[in-house]
Amino acid sequence: MPTGRHLPVRCCCLLRCPSLAFPLLILIALILPAALPAQVNRPNDIVSFRLHDKYLILVQTTVNGAGPFRFLLDTGSTHTVIDPGLAQQLQTPVIGETSLVTVSDVHKDRLVRLDKVRVGNSEVSELGAIIDKLDEVKLRTPGIRGVLGEDFLSQFDILIDYRARTLRFDGDAPAGERCRIETAGRYQDMPTTNRLLIKAEVMDVSRGELQLQLDTGAKLPELFPVRHGTFAAQPWAGSMAFSSGPNGTSTHSHTTIRVGTTLVRDLDLVQSRRGVAFDALGLLPAAIFRSIYISHSGGFVILNPVK
Repeated sequence: MPTGRHLPVRCCCLLRCPSLAFPLLILIALILPAALPAQVNRPNDIVSFRLHDKYLILVQTTVNGAGPFRFLLDTGSTHTVIDPGLAQQLQTPVIGETSLVTVSDVHKDRLVRLDKVRVGNSEVSELGAIIDKLDEVKLRTPGIRGVLGEDFLSQFDILIDYRARTLRFDGDAPAGERCRIETAGRYQDMPTTNRLLIKAEVMDVSRGELQLQLDTGAKLPELFPVRHGTFAAQPWAGSMAFSSGPNGTSTHSHTTIRVGTTLVRDLDLVQSRRGVAFDALGLLPAAIFRSIYISHSGGFVILNPVK
């Protein structure tokens, strides 16, 4: 994270289509220099979470010793976000500024330093965070005070169990196939960091493997146009398509996605026609799996691991 000077930072926010029952979540691809010297407490503990709308992970989070507050856990967000009211309540020091580019506008937000961020007994000290109103997020998940991004999550190896609704921090890796993830990408010749990029194949689309963002904040798999304003029709085997929304977004039913040897069948998949500033070709929702182990330290994930 930056030092205490103003920094014009390019970042990207993706607004997921509300007409398709998507929430409005921030996906920030930041380019920030000079990270704060984070300190991490690794207790190897298990934390319960609340599952909202069958896919959004809500966790009780303590910030600077206050709380707990309800935060959204989002692997698709590169950095942690807090709302202005919480920043004011905690009197967080401002350490910089960033420009946020969204589908609808461009605006500047402040960067602040959080002394301690804790989930259960897992803690990161000296963490940078972005102040944002999170208006659309709060409309769909009332009571949210912030978003836990990959700058926090990447400090741990995490097992997300959607059935048990638990998170396990820094436990041993379970048995199962290890699929490689990339934690850095590129957009318009600039690096993006704190990513979870994974190769997947949409079996009904004849375009081979695609690099997708593994995203706990996404409800449906989504593919983006290759370039702004471009949309190539693809042959879909055994799927039905319908359009929704002003951008003519197409949703295909009964599709199959393969990651490694893991197959997930009978999915609805969105093919977007909108231009998206992003470093992946689409989104892969984590919630389509029963559980998922993310090894940030090893650079791999295990999908539906064996208990």
